[in-house]
Amino acid sequence: MERGPILSILQDMKGTGKELDMILWGEDNPIEIRNVIDVETLRSANGIRVTTRQNYIWFDASHVSAMWQARDDDAILSSPIADRTVVTRKTATL
Repeated sequence: MERGPILSILQDMKGTGKELDMILWGEDNPIEIRNVIDVETLRSANGIRVTTRQNYIWFDASHVSAMWQARDDDAILSSPIADRTVVTRKTATL
Protein backbone atom coordinates (compact mmCIF):
# COMPACT_ATOMS: atom_id res chain seq x y z
CA MET A 1 0.00 0.00 0.00
CA GLU A 2 1.21 3.52 -0.64
CA ARG A 3 2.24 5.74 2.25
CA GLY A 4 0.02 8.74 1.35
CA PRO A 5 -3.41 7.27 2.18
CA ILE A 6 -2.12 5.74 5.40
CA LEU A 7 -0.62 9.06 6.50
CA SER A 8 -3.86 10.87 5.71
CA ILE A 9 -5.92 8.46 7.82
CA LEU A 10 -3.47 8.57 10.71
CA GLN A 11 -3.34 12.39 10.61
CA ASP A 12 -7.15 12.50 10.83
CA MET A 13 -6.99 10.26 13.90
CA LYS A 14 -4.83 12.65 15.95
CA GLY A 15 -6.57 13.67 19.14
CA THR A 16 -9.68 11.56 18.46
CA GLY A 17 -10.94 8.26 19.78
CA LYS A 18 -10.80 6.64 16.34
CA GLU A 19 -9.08 3.27 15.94
CA LEU A 20 -7.41 1.76 12.90
CA ASP A 21 -6.79 -1.93 12.32
CA MET A 22 -4.06 -3.00 9.88
CA ILE A 23 -2.92 -6.36 8.61
CA LEU A 24 0.72 -6.56 7.67
CA TRP A 25 1.79 -8.91 4.91
CA GLY A 26 2.42 -12.39 6.29
CA GLU A 27 0.54 -11.83 9.56
CA ASP A 28 -2.88 -13.21 10.49
CA ASN A 29 -3.79 -10.89 13.34
CA PRO A 30 -4.48 -7.21 12.79
CA ILE A 31 -2.50 -4.51 14.55
CA GLU A 32 -4.73 -1.97 16.27
CA ILE A 33 -3.65 1.65 16.37
CA ARG A 34 -5.51 4.11 18.63
CA ASN A 35 -4.90 7.25 20.71
CA VAL A 36 -2.69 8.77 17.99
CA ILE A 37 -0.64 11.73 19.18
CA ASP A 38 1.74 12.25 16.27
CA VAL A 39 2.54 10.84 12.82
CA GLU A 40 5.69 11.41 10.80
CA THR A 41 7.34 10.06 7.68
CA LEU A 42 10.75 8.48 7.92
CA ARG A 43 13.60 8.94 5.45
CA SER A 44 12.95 5.55 3.88
CA ALA A 45 10.59 5.44 0.91
CA ASN A 46 7.61 4.04 2.84
CA GLY A 47 8.53 4.35 6.52
CA ILE A 48 6.05 5.80 9.02
CA ARG A 49 6.42 6.50 12.74
CA VAL A 50 3.26 6.74 14.82
CA THR A 51 3.29 7.99 18.40
CA THR A 52 0.33 6.89 20.48
CA ARG A 53 -0.37 7.38 24.16
CA GLN A 54 0.82 3.84 24.77
CA ASN A 55 3.50 3.16 22.13
CA TYR A 56 5.90 4.26 19.45
CA ILE A 57 5.14 2.32 16.27
CA TRP A 58 7.42 2.14 13.24
CA PHE A 59 6.30 0.35 10.10
CA ASP A 60 6.84 0.20 6.36
CA ALA A 61 3.67 1.14 4.44
CA SER A 62 4.54 -1.24 1.61
CA HIS A 63 3.95 -4.15 4.01
CA VAL A 64 0.34 -3.14 4.78
CA SER A 65 -2.05 -5.60 3.11
CA ALA A 66 -5.34 -4.19 4.41
CA MET A 67 -6.70 -1.65 6.88
CA TRP A 68 -10.13 -0.80 8.18
CA GLN A 69 -11.71 1.71 10.50
CA ALA A 70 -15.16 1.85 12.05
CA ARG A 71 -17.28 4.50 10.35
CA ASP A 72 -18.59 7.32 12.49
CA ASP A 73 -20.66 9.23 9.95
CA ASP A 74 -24.37 9.27 9.17
CA ALA A 75 -23.98 6.72 6.38
CA ILE A 76 -24.36 3.92 8.91
CA LEU A 77 -27.77 5.14 9.99
CA SER A 78 -29.11 5.99 6.55
CA SER A 79 -27.90 3.04 4.54
CA PRO A 80 -29.77 2.65 1.25
CA ILE A 81 -30.24 -1.04 2.01
CA ALA A 82 -31.83 -0.29 5.38
CA ASP A 83 -34.24 2.22 3.80
CA ARG A 84 -35.63 -0.21 1.24
CA THR A 85 -39.15 -1.44 1.68
CA VAL A 86 -39.97 -4.99 0.84
CA VAL A 87 -42.44 -5.28 -2.05
CA THR A 88 -44.03 -8.63 -2.77
CA ARG A 89 -45.13 -9.10 -6.35
CA LYS A 90 -47.54 -11.80 -7.32
CA THR A 91 -47.34 -13.38 -10.71
CA ALA A 92 -49.93 -15.42 -12.51
CA THR A 93 -49.21 -18.49 -14.59
CA LEU A 94 -50.99 -18.49 -17.95
